[in-house]
Amino acid sequence: MNNQERELGPNQRAGHGDLLPAFWGMKIQKVNKICQACGTEFEAYDIGPLSRRFCFRCAASRIAQEEEDMRALQAAKDQEGYHDLIRRAGVPPKWREVTFENSDASLNKTAFKVAKKYAETYNPSSSGTLIFYSRNYGRGKTHLAVCILNYVLHHHHRPVLFKKARDLLLEIRHTFSEKGTDTEADILNEVLSIELLLLDDVGVDTPSPWIESTYWTIFDRRLEWQLPTIVTANYPLEPAPGEVCLGDRIGYGALSRLKELSQANCIDMSGPDLR
Repeated sequence: MNNQERELGPNQRAGHGDLLPAFWGMKIQKVNKICQACGTEFEAYDIGPLSRRFCFRCAASRIAQEEEDMRALQAAKDQEGYHDLIRRAGVPPKWREVTFENSDASLNKTAFKVAKKYAETYNPSSSGTLIFYSRNYGRGKTHLAVCILNYVLHHHHRPVLFKKARDLLLEIRHTFSEKGTDTEADILNEVLSIELLLLDDVGVDTPSPWIESTYWTIFDRRLEWQLPTIVTANYPLEPAPGEVCLGDRIGYGALSRLKELSQANCIDMSGPDLR
């Protein structure tokens, strides 16, 4: 086998040469051509404008370069999409660099292990909802929740959203004034449709029928669409004698849907103040 034959593919070695499949079986003469890339002479079938313009070696090199250019273009698009996910995530500066790697796993070993496994095995169709609960502030609920959010964002490159529950309610209230440009539906659609939502400090606002209705809408929609949600709260899910539970703060209809969303995946973060 000569050098040119080694560069040919199986069909070419079988007698088709450098002909396109549409020309197989046709009697076409070969002519000498000059490669437009390297200037060397090579033999090619004379099929007019469709004749080869490059020798086999230069043609292979051009194909390889085109494939590399396509990979580079796709990588650039992926990077652009990744940066857009970061921008839309709304993670506050305080939490942007918080990760499992730079967190102390010994402060709450069980909660850390559960959160890390959730993040590493995250799947939008099966991961479900997690609730981080403690009666007091400063127990690390938001810290671990953000560790999950940042992991899913930066390792899985999935769409996420950080929202303080109080800020969300304030944003919606702002739409009630004539000065607001967004509608209540605009604000809600963002949290209702995002793949992974972190809703922080649920239940901190004084209860009202409007607040109960808003929480009901959020958890009901995310339940219907089976969208994973991470919730932090300072009120227990189940009522106890003399205690206020989360249902008293957000409404028992909303709590019922949150319970169904979480499938009892409630992580008790009770312990010493970590601040």
